[in-house]
Amino acid sequence: MLTKNFSSLKLLLVTCCVAGITVTHSTAQPSHDDFMRDAAVCADNYLAYPEPKGVSLTPAPEGYEVFYLSHYGRHGSRWLIGRTAYEKAYDVLREAADSAQLTDKGLALMASIDTLRQWAHGRDGELTPLGARQHRGIAKRMYERFPELFQAGNKIEARSSTVIRCILSMANELSEFQGRSPQLEIDMDASSVDMTYINNKEKMDDGGKDKGNDGLTAFRERHFSPVRLLNSLFRSEDYWRRHIDHPTRFVIDNIWKLYADMQSLEPDRRVCMKGLFTDEELYNIWLVRNAEWYTSHGPSLSGRSVQMLRQRHLLRNIVEKADSCLALADNPAKSHVTASLRFGHEVVVMPTVCMLNLNGYGTRYDNLEQLEQNGWYSYRIFPMASNIQIVFYRKPGADILVKVLLNEREATMPQLTPVCGSVYYKWSDLRKYCLDCIQK
Repeated sequence: MLTKNFSSLKLLLVTCCVAGITVTHSTAQPSHDDFMRDAAVCADNYLAYPEPKGVSLTPAPEGYEVFYLSHYGRHGSRWLIGRTAYEKAYDVLREAADSAQLTDKGLALMASIDTLRQWAHGRDGELTPLGARQHRGIAKRMYERFPELFQAGNKIEARSSTVIRCILSMANELSEFQGRSPQLEIDMDASSVDMTYINNKEKMDDGGKDKGNDGLTAFRERHFSPVRLLNSLFRSEDYWRRHIDHPTRFVIDNIWKLYADMQSLEPDRRVCMKGLFTDEELYNIWLVRNAEWYTSHGPSLSGRSVQMLRQRHLLRNIVEKADSCLALADNPAKSHVTASLRFGHEVVVMPTVCMLNLNGYGTRYDNLEQLEQNGWYSYRIFPMASNIQIVFYRKPGADILVKVLLNEREATMPQLTPVCGSVYYKWSDLRKYCLDCIQK
């Protein structure tokens, strides 16, 4: 937990005054150091995509050349989802204002939310201009890093979730590729046919798991209290306790989300909520959110992760597409897909990262307090536009090698043995690991 001396200025940079976002990714750094360097990370899955500035990739072993890339990416920055996202807090504050129960701070917050709700009208969950730029930037860097894959005559295949923000994210990446290589052949689609692996929602037995399991309820109560904030907004504590059900959830779901998602908007569409939360409150909300994501979409303490089980379809698709590409790549007379691009949601990115155990994110811990201690930080997994890239390399007469990029940074897979101690692994080893996951 942060101390009172922690710099409020650093944490408040996540507000409307922030234009640029930079996050240093290093599993050796505790999360509070990340916060001190860049307060924006408190936004959790609302973190605007941190561009990998200054990040260099390990050269392939001698004689190896890139020939295929398999990808899954989340949509870019967006407006909040659901009518109540901008309405619930406003309605509660409006009712309190009509009863003369809001402080000056509460009235200011109500005015800010009113501005946001008017801007957001009709844009439920839609991609923002920043989200579009994020995907163009990812495509630009992908093209510059692996130009061999996007040359004239090559074919790339793109599939998207049927949700419009995902389709537009795909369209922006493909537009960037096409602009740089006009003769590139592109096969794209967004169909319910592909949703089984793009965003599987099959009903599965969760073993009776609920939000209270894994010690999550006690963890939440231990780390965050909404009392100070609500007392600063309402004139009477008795009033808000009578009118707000589940105050902790109300603050996180209906006030903090507005605050966090400000990063998704253009500077002229941001409202200033400076001073709304204290530094410790922001940090502790992230601790709670981090634990919630771990139990719902990560390994979980109980070991029964429905979300991870659902991703077996995506792993199977990755393996089958790679097998097909490898088979055709050995026949120069036949053209083959050089990149398989998939566009979806963070609720797929996180469990897939955990299934693949990238950077050890598939580790199961004994209690939720161990997450922060061991570097299990949600914002490093699934910021807006987060992505997984599996890059394939070949050399005549040698094993096919792969390396995996998580948000365009080289990732390790502790369960596999790298080639020569590098970030390159045998595809046969990763393929077997994926198939074993599917079988289990």
